[in-house]
Amino acid sequence: MITKHLIANFLLTVALGTTGYSQNHAASQKTLKEAYAGKFLIGTSNDMRGLSEAELTSVKTQYDINTPENCMKPQPIHPSEGKYNFDTPDAMIKWSEEHGLKTWGHTLVWHSQTAPWFFQAENPEVEEAAERVRRPRGNWDPNAPRPSMSEMWRNSIKGDMASRDVVLERLKNHIMTVAGRYKGKVVGWDVVNESIEDGGDGTTENLRDWSWYKVVGPEVLTLAFKWAHEADPNAKLYYNDYNIEQGAVENKGKHASSMLLLKRLIAEGAPITGVGIQGHWHLDSNLADIEKAIENYASLGLRVSITELDVTATGNNSGAFGVNQGDKKIPAENYQKQAEVYKELFKIFMRHSDVIDRVTFWGISDTRSWRRGQDALLFDGQLQPKPAFQAVIEASLN
Repeated sequence: MITKHLIANFLLTVALGTTGYSQNHAASQKTLKEAYAGKFLIGTSNDMRGLSEAELTSVKTQYDINTPENCMKPQPIHPSEGKYNFDTPDAMIKWSEEHGLKTWGHTLVWHSQTAPWFFQAENPEVEEAAERVRRPRGNWDPNAPRPSMSEMWRNSIKGDMASRDVVLERLKNHIMTVAGRYKGKVVGWDVVNESIEDGGDGTTENLRDWSWYKVVGPEVLTLAFKWAHEADPNAKLYYNDYNIEQGAVENKGKHASSMLLLKRLIAEGAPITGVGIQGHWHLDSNLADIEKAIENYASLGLRVSITELDVTATGNNSGAFGVNQGDKKIPAENYQKQAEVYKELFKIFMRHSDVIDRVTFWGISDTRSWRRGQDALLFDGQLQPKPAFQAVIEASLN
């Protein structure tokens, strides 16, 4: 015989279950930008080329802000001294404006994807194909020592090196032209990208020993920020790098170097607004370091953004090329762990939403990602939300 007590308990259980379902169902209907409205911007990266209608719909539905993945980098936008390629970034900004998205500029100064002509003593006034360092054919010894990045960079430069003054003038013209063209059309810039070398004990800035840092020196960063501010006084100006959160809890390694670098920029009067932690992470990334890094940068009076977020479902991921890509067959439990990591990350971001400007995912889906094969984003190749998507939405409710 069913008692009134049992019936009451049964009805209460159903009611609670229905309430929980309704809350989860309502949460799942939110888009990413709706879930974090009023906290920080949610972004994605792409050049708006070759996207399907479904992908375009996803971009304008889920995100507040676009970052160009490649088309504004120095090599694509400025391949030779007398040539600029503005068509793709112009079209991207126009599309974003028409669909209510902001644009973030990426990037003005970088050691990579920068054409050799910037550093050559003489440059013909014609567009040249990008120079690539190739292994010599013939009797090439596969066991020979690999040249350093500095050596490979120097080998890409034709003839004599340009003087420091010439290189600086070229860089200034590049920044003034590019940032000036998009004045008022982008909300901010990654002014300088990835200056700090991997490794190091954190006792110095540990800047790279080639490219701009070889020809000009450490002051190139301060000058770049000043020129960017001159070109667009209202734009937010960021320093952007990967792995700069590593060592934050113990104030060592790349994080300690980043703090030294940022303190110098501030002391030298660089008009720096914030620092971008790229956020190329994996299932075992140190969450304590990430939160401490945000706190440390905020203590300098800087804003913070997570600028290139992805969390690989397999393999490790340092933000550099050549990392372990993991097993091609990803176990189902990895996706659940990925969801847990994403949720904890967004809980951290929520705790520090007073200093975080934006969180940008580096790609649109697992197949529109530089980590293709590691399933690092919130949507699969068919744009279906993964467990990580729901986890990120749930984190906004805390």
